Amino acid sequence: EGTTARDSSTAPELTMTVYARRKRSRWVLANALPYKTASWARETRGRVTFFTAPTLQFTASRAARSAAFVDSLAAAFNVAPPPHLDYYATESVDQALELLGVVIPRRFGAAGGFAKPVNFQVFSGIPALGEEYRHEIAHVVLLPIIRGSSTSLLASEGVPTWCGGTAGRDYKGSVLHMDSLLTAQPEITLDRILDDMSVPSEIRNAAGAVLAEIVHEARGVDAVREYLRAPGHGIRDVLVRLLARPWAEVVAAWQERVERIAAS
Repeated sequence: EGTTARDSSTAPELTMTVYARRKRSRWVLANALPYKTASWARETRGRVTFFTAPTLQFTASRAARSAAFVDSLAAAFNVAPPPHLDYYATESVDQALELLGVVIPRRFGAAGGFAKPVNFQVFSGIPALGEEYRHEIAHVVLLPIIRGSSTSLLASEGVPTWCGGTAGRDYKGSVLHMDSLLTAQPEITLDRILDDMSVPSEIRNAAGAVLAEIVHEARGVDAVREYLRAPGHGIRDVLVRLLARPWAEVVAAWQERVERIAAS
């Protein structure tokens, strides 16, 4: 009861590969990641160990900047830096997923990355960024602020975008791209960005980043920490309180800041 018959001729939505290994007198399941990357080159800079896909070349200057970014961002937000960070520089998002044993029919290409903050892991799928995907590093560094609390996509993606860009663009580039999308789709307002989960992430991330910048200018890092911890259903109330303005004025300030960045 409660099950749905599935046509066996349809393509699977997801396949997951795991490994079996001998542990003393029994067999146990093991994650695919260490097996898939066993032959990958490894380099350590500061707290970060970089694993580089065989087809890519390790770039020491990017790695050094990322290692410094980990410590400087932790210091700026007054959190303990991660004890270590494993950074996987891959050819694409698809390859990054395959490292975890995940294969899905949809292909993403070299268009992003993801982090597993609780595991202190970053997976970069944009070779042009290689070892310096700051957005995903920020997710790991900022985890202590949101651990144990609710948060919103607007803030949890917006603050890393403010700190490190998103989808291969830096902060300013992300806002410029969002502005071009909003110009073509004027029906997408800040209110809709907050309420409509179908709004593209490239818009939501940049919108949240602009709000992070405004909050920081008005009230400093502690206010940005509070913004990060704000639940999605209460984000307007938090912003109104932090900025000491009615919501209509918050929206106007956001619009003015987007226009200013776009014009610069």
